[in-house]
Amino acid sequence: MAADRIRYLRYFFTFSALLLFEVCLHDVQALSCQHVLHKKVGDTVELSSCLPAKGVTAAKWLYEGSTIANKDKTADGKQFKGRLKLNPTNFNLTVRELTLQDSGEFSFVSEVRTQRDTVSVTLKVHDPITKQPNLTGNSTWQTFTNSCMVLLQCSVNSDIDVSYNWTVGKEIRNGPRLQYDLRTQDGDTEFTCTIYNPVSEMSASTTVKCNSDLQEQDPCCNRRQQSQTANQDETQQQVYSSLSHGDGCVYETLRGPENAETGS
Repeated sequence: MAADRIRYLRYFFTFSALLLFEVCLHDVQALSCQHVLHKKVGDTVELSSCLPAKGVTAAKWLYEGSTIANKDKTADGKQFKGRLKLNPTNFNLTVRELTLQDSGEFSFVSEVRTQRDTVSVTLKVHDPITKQPNLTGNSTWQTFTNSCMVLLQCSVNSDIDVSYNWTVGKEIRNGPRLQYDLRTQDGDTEFTCTIYNPVSEMSASTTVKCNSDLQEQDPCCNRRQQSQTANQDETQQQVYSSLSHGDGCVYETLRGPENAETGS
């Protein structure tokens, strides 16, 4: 009797440990899954089933409620014709040559004897930013504060939805407009506007110097700094504009791809 009891306890603890391991593995897989994905037009994305594939008797992917891929059939769907591939081992779904219209909710439905929880993945496809932002503004001497008031505007000639931030030294501010008090002792100060979305970004910069005999100047001088998140060879050169108060220009730094447009 004692030996039987020991064997029973060993079996019980072994089974419990295996069950706990499987539950933990499932939780780790679920936590590692991304349920919101950001991609750019033309990319390829792999949508994870996020669940163990062992013992699956039925599996399918849906897009906005309509089946586009099935375990027992070739991936289908008019919108995605020729662009889908279903992995028969783990049931991950690959979508190639993404378009803006592919944005939406994908769902993975599967069964292991009974239906499991549905896995939902939201895909958001974005246009990459390809145009540098435009900088405009002015700087005016303020006698009562012994400083310059710098007013800058950042804009982009595109219908792409973007966000804006400004960097001045270690300070970061949000929004397309910037008002900044600049002191004479600050010397040459660089203002950088960055426009960005979840898949790309581009920047433009201007350098401003405050002096007491300044009446009003345009700190942008129609020259910009540009950079992009893509891996591109960059060149760097300093562009010196006239320092006369007539056109109110100061020197700026220009960075960007060698063949990028650097004019206004």
